[in-house]
Amino acid sequence: MDQYELCRTTCQANLHRVNKHRLTLAKSCLQRGVCISQSVKIPREPKLGGFDKIIRRLRENPNARVVILFASEDDIRRLLQAAKKANQTGHFIWVGSDSWGSKISPVVDQEEMAEGAVTILPKRQSIKGFDRYFISRTLENNRRNIWFAEFWENNFSCKLSRHALKKGSGLKKCTNQERIGKDSTYEQEGKVQFVIDAVYAMAHALHNMHQELCPGTVGLCAKMDPINGTHLLKHIRRLNFAEKHSHEEL
Repeated sequence: MDQYELCRTTCQANLHRVNKHRLTLAKSCLQRGVCISQSVKIPREPKLGGFDKIIRRLRENPNARVVILFASEDDIRRLLQAAKKANQTGHFIWVGSDSWGSKISPVVDQEEMAEGAVTILPKRQSIKGFDRYFISRTLENNRRNIWFAEFWENNFSCKLSRHALKKGSGLKKCTNQERIGKDSTYEQEGKVQFVIDAVYAMAHALHNMHQELCPGTVGLCAKMDPINGTHLLKHIRRLNFAEKHSHEEL
C-alpha cells in the first residue's frame, strides 16, 4: 500500500477549524485505503529551526512523500525554505489548500521547490463592478479609508511626504495624479466575491433577526441589545439569496 504524508500545519488560532478538516481528510483517506503516516502541527510562533525540525520529521518515512498542507502562505513559504535547505528539491509532493491557491508569495525565489505542487481554489469570478469602483479611487475621494494612503505609497512606489523621502531610496514624491491600473498593475483579489457575499449574508441575517425580534421597531430593541450570536448564526444558516453579481443562488 502506498503511504501518504499528512502534514497539518496551522496556527493555534485556527486549530479547531483545521482539526475538523484533518478529521474529514483522515476519514476520506481511510475509506479509500490510503495510509496517513503522521500529522505535524506548526505552533503559533515557531522557534528558530522549527521548520527544519518539521522537514526532518517528514523525512522519517522516505516512502511518504505527499504532504497535504493546511497552512498560512507565510508558513508554506518557510516550510519550502526549510525543504530547500535540507536539499529535498523534488522529494515532496505538496498539496495545498486555498490558503495557498494561486498565491505567488510562498514560492518566490524557490520555485523549484513547488514544482509539481497541486493547490486548490474555490470556484470564483471577477466582479466587474468592483473593478470599476476600485480603479476610480483616489486620495481625494477615498479619505474615509485610513489605510488607503499607505496602499497608495506602496502601489505607486512613492511617498506622500517629501520629508519621508530618503536619499538613494529610488522613491519619488506622489503627485496624486497616479491612477490605479494605469500607472500600476492591477488585478482583482480572488476572494472579493466571497467578501461581498459575506457582507450581504450578515445584512440579510440581521434584517431577518430584527423582523423576528423587533417587529415595527426602528433600531435595536431590548431583545437585540446585546445581539445573541447563536441566534444570529441560526439566521445566517437559513439564508438563501441570489448573489448580486451573478444569477446563481447561494
